[in-house]
Amino acid sequence: MATLTDLPLTPFRYADALGLGLSRQQLRHLVGSGRVVRLRRGWYAAAGVALPDGERWELTRRHHLQRLGEALLDHPGCVASHASGGVVHDLPLVISPHADVELVRVEDAPSSRRLPGVTIHHTDTIDVPVTTVDGMRTTTIAQTCADILRTRRLPHALAMLDEAVRASTVTPREVRAVLDTQRRWVGRPRALQVIDLLDGRRESWGEAYSAGVIHLAELPQPIPQVELYDEEFRFVARLDGLLDHEQVATECDGQGKYRLGATAETGEQVARSVLAAEAVRQGRIERLGLEVARWMTEEAMHTPEVVAQRINAARSRALSRPFTGWVRWEGEFRRLPLLPRAE
Repeated sequence: MATLTDLPLTPFRYADALGLGLSRQQLRHLVGSGRVVRLRRGWYAAAGVALPDGERWELTRRHHLQRLGEALLDHPGCVASHASGGVVHDLPLVISPHADVELVRVEDAPSSRRLPGVTIHHTDTIDVPVTTVDGMRTTTIAQTCADILRTRRLPHALAMLDEAVRASTVTPREVRAVLDTQRRWVGRPRALQVIDLLDGRRESWGEAYSAGVIHLAELPQPIPQVELYDEEFRFVARLDGLLDHEQVATECDGQGKYRLGATAETGEQVARSVLAAEAVRQGRIERLGLEVARWMTEEAMHTPEVVAQRINAARSRALSRPFTGWVRWEGEFRRLPLLPRAE
């Protein structure tokens, strides 16, 4: 007889549970006790499963691809698009385990009844560029990126495209060329904003997502990845970002930073060591006359107002004393500010 531990770590169908040997009564009992959550008709998920971010994403991706394959069989004349196309192309997206599968119609062919959890996008033309990746038909990567930029929130779209461009998966020119064919499409102005905000100097998904949050908060954009030195030209830190006129260093940390190399037994010790080193580093930065605004990627995603609050708090504390260090910028040691103040 199956138990809770036999169930998948990703959302599963009622038929999957029965196939594993779980009875209808057992499933009803697990839902009633809160150990299994009903997502929608016929779909369930085990509650409270905690996994490392990478493993959780890979399980979510595999599950989405499974549902996508079923939807493509059920809807002839359609291909994967938007976020589902992004999953096929392995773009750096964040999607919910029970997000709808997204398709676009590219052929004038009949489709079977619409299934729960499937969104079919329609376009003014069926001349949509299509490719095949690992046996799945999908919109081309440039088309997929353009559609994601138009339909996802700006910070998420920026984080996705920033990292894809950094990895040479796609170029801004290729995405812009697609957007130039979508002149009257919903979301195009936002997509063009994303392209304007791209910066190849950023080094992480979280930094790019935060840049999108900062843009929406109408705050000045930090200069990415600036090297900081003390009065005697000794290296102090490489900053995620620097507001050079405000004398504020910005730092975006991911949770993985506090678990790197840790096991279940050493996790707390590793996190404490990282925090201690972080405090020493921040003290050295502040002694040179900068204030530090720090947040987690998860905070930027779920409570974006925290990012603006911490930047503004650091700005209000800064400029009370002179900056005594040096910044290495474009191969030269410079004082602050580095650039003219943006209008």
